[in-house]
Amino acid sequence: MAHRLLQDFVLLLVAVNPALVVPEFVVVTAKFGAPVKRRIAIEAILIAGGVLLAFVAIGQVVLAGLNIELHAFQIAAGLILLLMSLRMVLEEAAHHESAHGRHPAVYPLAIPYLAGPKSIMTVLLLTDSDTYSLQNQLQIAGLVVLVLALTLGCLLGARWAHRLLRDTGVHIISRVMGLLLAALATQYILDALEQAFGFSR
Repeated sequence: MAHRLLQDFVLLLVAVNPALVVPEFVVVTAKFGAPVKRRIAIEAILIAGGVLLAFVAIGQVVLAGLNIELHAFQIAAGLILLLMSLRMVLEEAAHHESAHGRHPAVYPLAIPYLAGPKSIMTVLLLTDSDTYSLQNQLQIAGLVVLVLALTLGCLLGARWAHRLLRDTGVHIISRVMGLLLAALATQYILDALEQAFGFSR
């Protein structure tokens, strides 16, 4: 039991991927003061937590009710991530839209970075009602909360990274993370196509 919980915790931690979220958080909050950054971090975690826990509770029911297969959901989410990654790499001002009415805690931090395709797919797979009991699903919900709490700690400590890297370093990292995110999004789409159509490599 303990081994399985540890394995599920690692899967969720990799899926949420604080290492990808922190550089993006530094970029989108670069012009804000410490109190605003703290509020954005907490709000992003709460929103992402609400989304992921909602998928734990009723995600499969909703997808089944709409006749949406997991492969289709994965492809759609991968396309959204791909578009975001291209903007990170190509558009100089893509991350400063929050100053024009967008709330960075909602987009892009909570969705799709924290509650993104990989984390949602992982939650859905780990709480499959055909495979796991209610107790297992509650345990996964607890692990989601734990992973997001650790991620919040990383976000709250991100200001030290900003002080060290300065704006230039932050933007360089953002471009590199955009390239990695593009590759990751493409991989999501390829994996979904392989599973949906039975392709093999």
